Amino acid sequence: MTPRIAGPFFCLLLLACSILPGRAAGQGPGSRPVWNVVGFGAKGDGAALDTGAINRAIVACNKAGGGTVFFPAGIYKTGTVYLLSNVTLFLDAGSVIKGSADVRDYPPFPYSDEDRNTSLIVAIKAHDLAITGQGTIDGNADAFGIYDKPQGGPDFDASDTRQGAAYNLVNDLPDDGPVATRDRPGILIVLIQCRGILISDIKIVNAPNWCLHPACSHDIVLSHLDIRNSMLIPNADGIDASRCSDVRISDCNIEAGDDGIAFGVCADRYGPGICENNVVENCTIRSRSAAIRIGYSAYDIRNLVFSNIVIHDSNRGIAIQARSTENIENVLFSNIVVGTRLFKGKWWGKGEPILLSSAPGPSSAGARGNIGNIRFTNMVLESPTGIVVAGAEDSRIRDVTFEGIRLALKDGPLVRSFGGNFDFRPARDSHLNVFKHDIPALYASRVEGLTVRHMDVDRDNSLPDFFRDGLEVENSDGLDVDGFHDRQLLAPGKARGLPIHLVNDRNTTVANSDGPR
Repeated sequence: MTPRIAGPFFCLLLLACSILPGRAAGQGPGSRPVWNVVGFGAKGDGAALDTGAINRAIVACNKAGGGTVFFPAGIYKTGTVYLLSNVTLFLDAGSVIKGSADVRDYPPFPYSDEDRNTSLIVAIKAHDLAITGQGTIDGNADAFGIYDKPQGGPDFDASDTRQGAAYNLVNDLPDDGPVATRDRPGILIVLIQCRGILISDIKIVNAPNWCLHPACSHDIVLSHLDIRNSMLIPNADGIDASRCSDVRISDCNIEAGDDGIAFGVCADRYGPGICENNVVENCTIRSRSAAIRIGYSAYDIRNLVFSNIVIHDSNRGIAIQARSTENIENVLFSNIVVGTRLFKGKWWGKGEPILLSSAPGPSSAGARGNIGNIRFTNMVLESPTGIVVAGAEDSRIRDVTFEGIRLALKDGPLVRSFGGNFDFRPARDSHLNVFKHDIPALYASRVEGLTVRHMDVDRDNSLPDFFRDGLEVENSDGLDVDGFHDRQLLAPGKARGLPIHLVNDRNTTVANSDGPR
């Protein structure tokens, strides 16, 4: 791993670099040279295109055996930058690497997935890379967004929803996005088949599409990042780590116009690998899709840990989706606060604090994968929708535990015009994309081994009648409930359903919980 740059000596060196823009301005820690982009012709004035100068500095640094490419204060407008082995990009305070507004400045790299084959910063089959400092990487999203026009048509049939055709009166507005876009770069930063990656301390803003995407790579540290993308731009995810192992994400603030942090998505054509042994902790996330998303993909995802996370003002809290042959297993969530609400537009999700869904995807055929051994502990949830755990007949969800959960079901301005629906997009059966369903506190179907311990539910008194049962569990085996309480459901004049509603279930145990059932 390229060492982090610190210490008073190096601060003095960086000052010298900003004054003396020579080819190799000095020696960094461990006698590693520092290469100032200004010495290679970069203007840093926000007007000149500095692509050539930046890439020349990186090549020179790499050929010398590695070191630091230094960006003094300034705005460096650029097209595609190619990051090479043993190179650290150090962004000094006041420096901005800003993406060009001209898509012709982003030539395609030799891999493509979901038509994403262009990027502002790209590394391929490189090792020991770092991007750090106190500066900013700006994707210039405003050059590509059409903010007064919604994105494309719907990917579901409104007649399946509770509201029918009236659903589109809200869905088709651009107020909350996603908005239409012009032709745009596919990814802001992509690292394909790399190892030994450190990205820390910088700000990353205004991604016009996917933002930070390690793919088919391992040994990755992403820490102390401030990622702030437009909440209106579709696909402006925060971090997507696909087919990656040994990933550590910590102490980040993420605002994303799509998924906040996603594992196991959209890298099938970038190379080999599976998603495993990854940790996320001490982060705050705001998202227009899922703040945390796992799947869907065509390869396995396993051994993930999430802890000490705050999710706020998001369309969906945590989503685990199996749509193909993937097995998603051994995933732990603990000490997490989730706050969601409904948003206008065609974002996937209906405010669910937690969604586990196994349904055949649009292109799935043959053998199916599974979701199993998932644990949620010590969580506080506030949402206009309940928890959903929905397996399929050919892909049942197994061994799911909820323990120490506090759920507050909240009314809101879009609950009647947009709520009372489940959202399983993308599904091969088009009627499962967005469809009418009453809202219990926790819905589960086709689950083997569901455990609910010490779960308390509060409800706003103004919720509409389609908020009904506490637990609704159907076609499942091995439900174990101990300490489930949804007493407002039984209050005089308020009863709308059952605290525990079981349909075609087997081997159920209930103790210390509200009844009847």
